[in-house]
Amino acid sequence: MVETFSYWLFLFFLFGFIGWILESIIESICHKRLINRGSLWGPYIPIYGVGGILFVLVGIPLKVAFDDVWLNVFLVYFVGMAMATLLEYWVGSILERVFKKQFWDYSTLKLTYKFTYKNRISLVSSIFFGFCSLFQTYFLYERADALAQSLNFYALLTINAVMTLAMGIDILVQIRRYERVQEFLQKLSYEQLRERLYRNLLKVASRSQIREYRDAVFKNVKDNVQNVKENVKTIKEKIVKRDILAAEMDEFNTPEEKNNETSVEI
Repeated sequence: MVETFSYWLFLFFLFGFIGWILESIIESICHKRLINRGSLWGPYIPIYGVGGILFVLVGIPLKVAFDDVWLNVFLVYFVGMAMATLLEYWVGSILERVFKKQFWDYSTLKLTYKFTYKNRISLVSSIFFGFCSLFQTYFLYERADALAQSLNFYALLTINAVMTLAMGIDILVQIRRYERVQEFLQKLSYEQLRERLYRNLLKVASRSQIREYRDAVFKNVKDNVQNVKENVKTIKEKIVKRDILAAEMDEFNTPEEKNNETSVEI
C-alpha cells in the first residue's frame, strides 16, 4: 500500500515538473523572455501532476480497449481532451472562489482570446490537451514508469518527502503573500494603486508590448477625433441645409406677409 502510494506520488511530482517545463517554454517563446510559469515558485505545476495521473488511469485502458488501433487513438485523444478541459475549468473555478482572483486568463493571448469560455478554458488549449493525452499514453508513461521502477522504495520515499515539504512550504508562502498583498491594497488610494500598476507594467512589459499599447491608445484617440470631425461636418451640413430652406421659404412669402413680419419685429 505504501509502495503504491509512493509510486503515484512520485509520478504526480514528475508530471508536474514536466508540465512546468512545457508551459515555461511556451510562455517564454510567446513573450520573448524567460518566464517561470505557474503560481508557485518551485519547478512544478500541480494541475499537470493531477492531469498526468488521470491520463494514465484513463488513457492506458483506452489504449487497448478495442482491436482497431485508430479507434483507440481517437478515444485517447478526445476523452483526454474532455477530461483535461473539465479539470482546468473546475480547478480554475475553485481557485477563483477561494482567492478572489483569476490565476490564468485566455482572453489575454492572441491565439486563444476568440475561443474561450469565461476565460478559464479555450478551444486551442483543449486541442493541445488532447495531444498531451496521446503523448502521455503512448510515449511518456512507459518511460516514467521505468524511472519509478528503477528507484528503490527508500529513494522514492526520500524524493517524495523532500518534494512534499518543498511544495507545502511553497503553497503556504504564496497564500501568506496573497493575504499581505490584499491587506496592502486595501490601504492604498485609487491614485496610488494606478501609479503602482503603471510602474509595474513598465517593469514587466517588453518594449514591443509598450509600443503596441501606445499605438492602440493613439489609434483610439485618432478614431475618436475622426468621429468628432465627422459629427461636426454633419452638423454644419444640417445648418447649411436649414439656412437654404429658410431662404427658399422667404422667396415664396408674399409682400403682405413680409410686411407683417417686419411690423411684428418693430
